[in-house]
Amino acid sequence: MNYLKRNTKFSILAFLIIVLSIAISVSTLAKTEVYFSLYDNPQKTIIKNINGAETFINIAMYTFTDKEIALSLANAQKKGVKVRVYLDRSQRESPYSISRLLVQEGLKVRISSNNYIMHNKFAIIDNRLLLTGSYNWTFAANNKNDENLLIIDDPEIIARYQNQFEKLWFEKYSLERTGQLFQKAKVDFSPVSTTSPKPEVQTININTASQDALVKVLQITEPLAQKIIALRGELGRFKETQDLLQLPELTTLEWE
Repeated sequence: MNYLKRNTKFSILAFLIIVLSIAISVSTLAKTEVYFSLYDNPQKTIIKNINGAETFINIAMYTFTDKEIALSLANAQKKGVKVRVYLDRSQRESPYSISRLLVQEGLKVRISSNNYIMHNKFAIIDNRLLLTGSYNWTFAANNKNDENLLIIDDPEIIARYQNQFEKLWFEKYSLERTGQLFQKAKVDFSPVSTTSPKPEVQTININTASQDALVKVLQITEPLAQKIIALRGELGRFKETQDLLQLPELTTLEWE
């Protein structure tokens, strides 16, 4: 009888440990933050996350008229963050669109080739955050409409959105429409082509470079340079390019 009691106690204890382990695991899983316009000020949250970017921001936005968000993107680029903005064709002509300001601030902007609507509304920051939902980056979305904004840190979901962004950026990009946008913004348009002369190549030894050298040559932010140096210290040295991909912020796009 005592043996059965002891066994029962151990079984209950084991069960509680398992339940606790599951609870802890669930609590450490990816989280989603939810914000509603007119109540939670999504604009403030968007700008906060843009200001915290260290490597890149990829944006696909149907309508973009919010000047404060646009200026926060311009400031991020000045710090070394790579910013790309992909917009619906309506943003060439719309009198309220912020697209012309983005171009004038030197951001990379492309216009969709879709003859109907490019209705995506999402942004990927450093491969660690996804901002999406019904919320267009407009004054009305934050102050007049009933909209929602989701901030997701699930790596698998982020990867799917990142892949979709790359398809939009490279496969559904209208050279003609983008040129028209630059013309309206009164900015020279120099599309990249296979016949264009390649920029001068700068080389750097990733295993010995200082933080300042990393920032200057790779044109990255100081926080990212610090992470590269920290990872280099943990590994002893980088033996191959793939070692750098332990930092989820890095993508291969600008690192050939």
